[in-house]
Amino acid sequence: MTTFNIFKTKLVRVGPLDILPLRLEGLSRLKYEVPPAITSLNFRELKNEGGPRIESIEVSNPTDIPFIIPEGWIVGADLLQVRTFNRATHINAHATIIASVSCVEKGRFSAGVNVVDGGRSPLSVSSAGWNFNLSRGFWEINQEERQSKIWRQITIQESKNGSRPTHSLEQVMREDSLTLNVPRTIQMVSESTSKIMKGQNGVLIAFEGEPLLLEMFSDTAALKKTIKQTLRSVSFDVDHLGHTALLESRIREFIEEANIGRLQHLADEDWAILLSGGSSSINTQASMDVEGRFLHISAVNRKHRILLEV
Repeated sequence: MTTFNIFKTKLVRVGPLDILPLRLEGLSRLKYEVPPAITSLNFRELKNEGGPRIESIEVSNPTDIPFIIPEGWIVGADLLQVRTFNRATHINAHATIIASVSCVEKGRFSAGVNVVDGGRSPLSVSSAGWNFNLSRGFWEINQEERQSKIWRQITIQESKNGSRPTHSLEQVMREDSLTLNVPRTIQMVSESTSKIMKGQNGVLIAFEGEPLLLEMFSDTAALKKTIKQTLRSVSFDVDHLGHTALLESRIREFIEEANIGRLQHLADEDWAILLSGGSSSINTQASMDVEGRFLHISAVNRKHRILLEV
């Protein structure tokens, strides 16, 4: 059974954000890697009769340990254009998979070399093109809308500091981290404040007094490796530095509405079971090991003000 321990007295303020440490019990004991270790993976374009496939790439794991690449992570390498992973992607040791991705570099489709690990997309980008299926009770990607909505969100990000030659989201985030006040401030503060407690394996991030994102990894080391990039991604959607405190009542309400104990089966990977659920307000995605213990959980508040127009 999975239970939440909420460390309310350990809540940390990172600029306008509240960061609440969580610990979940009864999770998987499997070991796996996460970014930035994806530099040890291999990424290759897939082709069909019309040429390379924008929405899919091949990912190979030559290592002895499985990988989880969280939703929204950006990869460049020598792909024809920079991509972002549409959902949390699981790759077993010595396995090759076809991963669902979207383009985050609209102005290039040609040979080139980019950084392998481009960090994590803003929530406004990774949440674009998801719709709640009322009859099935979970959020799913609308493939017909997803790509155009992502490009629209990247255009909004670019508009803050000027267009880039290939409209690369990785370039926008890399450069604007240095020049835009809000993301720069949040990222600078997080360097000294976003420390993971002993035993902590989850985090709830809130803005304007409302929960925005809950994420949990069964392995504490995975949270430590990804938390700064997750906060960096959130910083690009935040539009002011004013702080509103997170109410305790909203913490419990959000966790309950995420419906983590009532998720629906999506698919079986060779070492992970994919799940989805939540509510019309919260997009919950998760994975379990074959023994039914959680590996990873994410829950995004789709009714938060900063995501209402996505």
